[in-house]
Amino acid sequence: MSGVSIDVFSHGELNTILDADEHVIWTGRPEYGRRFFQPIGAERTRLISMIFGALAMWSTLPFIPDNASFGRFDAIWVYSAASLAFLCTAMWSAHERQTVLCTLLYFVTNKRSIVCRRGRNWHAGTRLYVVSNAHSATYPYEIFATRPHPSLRVGTLLDQQELNPFGFGLSHSGQPVHWGALTVPVAFEQVPNAAELLAMINSNLGYD
Repeated sequence: MSGVSIDVFSHGELNTILDADEHVIWTGRPEYGRRFFQPIGAERTRLISMIFGALAMWSTLPFIPDNASFGRFDAIWVYSAASLAFLCTAMWSAHERQTVLCTLLYFVTNKRSIVCRRGRNWHAGTRLYVVSNAHSATYPYEIFATRPHPSLRVGTLLDQQELNPFGFGLSHSGQPVHWGALTVPVAFEQVPNAAELLAMINSNLGYD
């Protein structure tokens, strides 16, 4: 976690983010998940579970006797409420994931890995939150097998609220369940060329 820095800018010009002797080697964005109907990872698993759960629930309706204490009319109300809860949960998860991924921009420079996240502060002002980690031979870079594209961890935060106090930070519903349980990974999410990016970072470890 040492080496990770957070900077906040009111304007996002590249020359204000980079050092004078720093140049960009690669830039990118999440390749998948930035659209509302593009569920990823754990979000997709939960969505499939809710769909099958709703289908299984409604399939029991014909087998409920009309004269039972809990009849079909009662079941319709309960099943409708549960289905509506599933729908609201799915829509909120999609909104959360889209909000985060649409505001991310990634950079690899000759000195560090950078994740930019545009969001609002406590005063509702739009700011550019820049999290960067200097290339390090001791940092445990890791490629996560997220779906449909892998993600490359380039840094670690103790608290996502350090990054974006009014919003979702870097976490969203499409990330693995264990993601951010103790610390918050700073990652290039949903990048098909994660292995190439890791090799690119390793090739610049000797920069002085």
